[in-house]
Parts: sequence; C-alpha cells; structure tokens
Amino acid sequence: MPARLFAVVFGVLLTPSFLLGQVGGDRLIARISRDDANGDGKLTEAEFTGPRRLFETLDGDGDGVLVIEEAAARLAKVRSNVAKAIENRSEEMGNQSQREAIRRRLQETRGGARARVEPDHENIRYGDHERQVFDVYLAETEADEPAPCMIWIHGGGFRRGDKSEGGLFARSFTEHGIHYVTLNYRLSQHAIAPACFEDCARALQTIRYNADKWNIDKTRIAIGGGSAGAGLSQWIAFTPDRADPLADDPVSRESTRVSGIILLNAQTSYDYRWIQEHVPGEAWKGDGLQQLFGYDVDRLDEISDAKFELIEECSPLNHLTADDPPMMLFYRRSSDPEIAEKNAMDGIHHPIFGTELKKKADQLGVGCEVFSVENENDMRVYNQRWTMAVDFLKRQFESVQ
Repeated sequence: MPARLFAVVFGVLLTPSFLLGQVGGDRLIARISRDDANGDGKLTEAEFTGPRRLFETLDGDGDGVLVIEEAAARLAKVRSNVAKAIENRSEEMGNQSQREAIRRRLQETRGGARARVEPDHENIRYGDHERQVFDVYLAETEADEPAPCMIWIHGGGFRRGDKSEGGLFARSFTEHGIHYVTLNYRLSQHAIAPACFEDCARALQTIRYNADKWNIDKTRIAIGGGSAGAGLSQWIAFTPDRADPLADDPVSRESTRVSGIILLNAQTSYDYRWIQEHVPGEAWKGDGLQQLFGYDVDRLDEISDAKFELIEECSPLNHLTADDPPMMLFYRRSSDPEIAEKNAMDGIHHPIFGTELKKKADQLGVGCEVFSVENENDMRVYNQRWTMAVDFLKRQFESVQ
C-alpha cells in the first residue's frame, strides 16, 4: 500500500468505532463477555465497562441493551464493510476532497444512517431543571413552507440515557424533509413519576409554542421513542390534550396531540400487576419500575391506593381511545413467551406488550402495526425500520394537510 494511501486509511480507522471493529474485535468480545457477570448474554450500559460511544455503536437498535452475540456479528460486519470500502476507493485518494468523501462514506458504514450529526439548536430549555432541555435538527428542505416534525424520547429504564442518542437517527428524518427533536427529561433519581411524563408533555408544548422559530408545522408533529421513551410517547399520545386555552402561561395553551407514533421495544403498561399477568418470568419485578414509582416488590402490601392510582394513570394502555393516532411498533425480540421466562430484560421488552396494545387498538379501530423478529426475513424488516417509519409518518402527515 502506498504511504499516502496508508496514512489516509489509518486516519479513518483511528475513529474509536473503527479501531475497535477492525483491530481489537476478538479482544473486545472477550472483554464484553467478562462484563456479563450473570451469564445471560446481555449487557445494560451500567454493566458495560467500555466507553459509552462504543456501547452506542454496538447497540444495534439503541434500546439500551447490548446482546453479546449481536455485538460480535456487528463487529464482523464493520470489519467487512471497512475492508470493502478501502478496496473500492483505494484508487480515489488523489486529493483532499476525495479523502473526505471516503471518510464520510466509511462513517455511514457504521450501521446505515447511524452516523451522529450535530443539532442545529442545542439545549433549548423547557424548564428549570438541568435535564429539561431538547435539541433541534432541522430538515433538509428547499421549500419555505413549514415542515413536519418528529420528536424522539430516549430510553434507559427511566434511570439513564441522553437526548444525544437520538442524534444517531436524525438523518433518517431530516433527509426526508422532517424536522427532528430529541429531548431529555428528569430521571427517576431526580424525581419519581409523574415527573418524567409531565416533562415530556411540557417539552412538546414548548416545541409547538416555538414552531415558527424553527419552521415547524405544529399541525404535523409525531412522537416516538425506545423502551422508556416509547412509554412516555404513548402516554402523551393517548392521554387527553393538556392544552389549557385559559392559562396565563402561553406554553400551557399549546396542544399535546400528535399525528403518529413510532415505538421501539415498547412497554405499554407500567402496572406490575398487569405485567405479572401478561408477561412470563420476572419482568414485573424490574428495578426501573420500582424506582420510577417509589415502591418495593418485597413490601407490596404497603403500596397505598394513591400509589396504585398513579401507576394506573402512567400506564399508556389504560388511556387508548378511538380518536388516538395510528402507531407503528418494532421489537427486536421474538414473540415466543419462553424468552421472557429466561431473562427479565427480554421480558420487559417483549412483543407481548405490543400485541396486547394491538388487540385493544383493533377493537377501537386505531391503526396499529407490530413487528417482531421471528426469522431472518423479519430481521431484514427490522433493519429497515427507519425507512418504514418515515414512509408511515409521511402518510400520516399527508392525511392532516
């Protein structure tokens, strides 16, 4: 390899994700396996001892759970893609513009559209707490007409996560004329429920209030998220409009209704009694739910009536009505109930949550599509989820014009 070509390629591969994928893959998988102390084949970000950026790279769908087998396959794919890109472009390294083109191409190889982009407006406040902020990614559109908007809420068991994770998916929407907003909310260590639910509703109202500033069409706003963010999205979409036309605060006068919902690995109820009844295994005992609502599964008889009312109020499934917007749900897991019995993390992200929501949606005449991964073809469908999501949203936005 000529010295000049070697230097350029070496510089590209020194980005953290490519360095690990190309050079230290076997050592990395060994390290991840050591982190898996309970031997269940999965890691949360809290269990992962490597850098956060690496966790995000290996977490194929951004649900906050790293499946070791899938991480190994992802590394192999990265190696292969990098090698092909170098081979295909090695003759085009003659000037700086060509080198920059290769760098961008290789970055996009990291899982399709998962190359992080910087927001156009960062840390816009919707409240006084440090977590009450959102980022705005503006759509790539030549028209002066206001464009629709997708709001994304991160997951993390209500105890971790950050809006920056949504930047991995921003281009999937902005390149198709849809503005994109990612938001933070108070985590359960800052304030228990209903704080995070109220935060996300307030963020939506703040976005609507400032719609003209960012050329957002406030009549065409969709919402979605992964895991905890999926539940928060549903709660906003299914509960009655929080707009108060008589409020002194102009933000509070804005609507919380949305045009569509996109959900990844969603829980549709946070009521441990409902989960215990519908989902096999011990997902109902989840630490995240206990911290979110402030109870102890070892002292369930101490839960007050007011606490149960709060749990029921925060469970999206209880609020679904016939006038709610259509939704699309994606699950990376199989619908086989046995996987929920084997692992509580699989249980709390199980497609049963989605299929139970669909049963009620079908009865009410609300559009609801649920995708799970049962075979290789389903995985190919799952890997196209952002394309499917954008097509779905375009149909919903057209219906409200």
